Amino acid sequence: MPSPAWAPAPVGRWYAKLSPTPEHPVEFEIRISSKAGALSAVLVNGSAEAAFTSAAWNGRVLTLELAHYDAKFVAEKKGPGLEGRYTRTTAAGLAEVPFSARKEAPAAPPAPKGDLSVAGWWGIELADGRGVERLTGIFRQSGGAVTGTMLSTTGDYGALHGTFDGENLVLMVFDGVHVYRFEGELLPDGHFAGEFRSRANPPVEWRAKKLDGSAAETFLPGGFDIVTSKNPEAPYTFSYADADGKPVTSGDPRFAGKPVVVAFMGTWCPNCNDEAPVLRDLYARYRPKGLEIVALSFEYTDDQDRNRRQVKRFLERYGIRYPVLLAGTTRAAKDSPAITQLEGWQGYPTTLFLDRSHRIVKIHAGFDGPATGERFTKLKKEMEEAVEGLLR
Repeated sequence: MPSPAWAPAPVGRWYAKLSPTPEHPVEFEIRISSKAGALSAVLVNGSAEAAFTSAAWNGRVLTLELAHYDAKFVAEKKGPGLEGRYTRTTAAGLAEVPFSARKEAPAAPPAPKGDLSVAGWWGIELADGRGVERLTGIFRQSGGAVTGTMLSTTGDYGALHGTFDGENLVLMVFDGVHVYRFEGELLPDGHFAGEFRSRANPPVEWRAKKLDGSAAETFLPGGFDIVTSKNPEAPYTFSYADADGKPVTSGDPRFAGKPVVVAFMGTWCPNCNDEAPVLRDLYARYRPKGLEIVALSFEYTDDQDRNRRQVKRFLERYGIRYPVLLAGTTRAAKDSPAITQLEGWQGYPTTLFLDRSHRIVKIHAGFDGPATGERFTKLKKEMEEAVEGLLR
């Protein structure tokens, strides 16, 4: 039964689960704090932390918002635990997943026998019946605990964390949007085979093999080698409105004779959220030298009021000063004039580097975020060098 109205706020560390299916939960932590009567909360995956935009407790119901993702938890105190639901607006409508949390920490995973380790680089293939998608896994291991991420041509899978007992590997993440769980069995040949689950979607088969040396760098194409301009000599053009309804075009005086970085994004996209602070810092550093940046946001819905609200939240969350324009919906993106100028476009984020004549000089597909470690540092440097090249 529900807790009485006078129940104190559920502060402390909670070990939480989202359960698209009862047998395959995705686990993470939520840390709730109270200061001067005001609640705050943090979402934790391994060593990665992200603040909830708001936290509220009315004596019976806990509400934790991730407003920038149009998502929230609503849960009640049931006995010693919390029970409720996670909801988020998606292209298909409102997604809901059962949620629960407890205060008792799970037992530490035992180290696998024989010093077996999954640490290192892995070549992964996902086969969904329609085709095969390649990923690169980067894993670290301490005892039986495993952390790392997987890279695709459109970005990384966030801060994966889980366990390896010498036979079975489990990796999972909830980043505010994605509910991912990989389960794999170690085969006699040293490869892994198993199933990948994403929220309520049917499981997808995956296989993985260890990569050594140059194979780790070449299993996937480089981010600058995926998308190209259909007409490299033609200037890239755009014309959309910002969140206040003001039209902004590539022909505006503010862009004339200046190099421009154009970022395709969505406020719903965790990789785009990882890229935003990098673009913000590039803009602060290089705008005085003549750089302009503009982002083209593709949102899930046709609800313009909702889309403008989400873009404004995005601007505020990251302190962004460059324009973010509403370019359309994800459903219609492939036919958008912004994207039909490109060849090989796959998704978000995609970042264009335009010279002073607005011709495309470079295009980077995806974004290697903080969970990728050294690759994140490397990509930030490459983006900085690309900007300096445009300014020269």
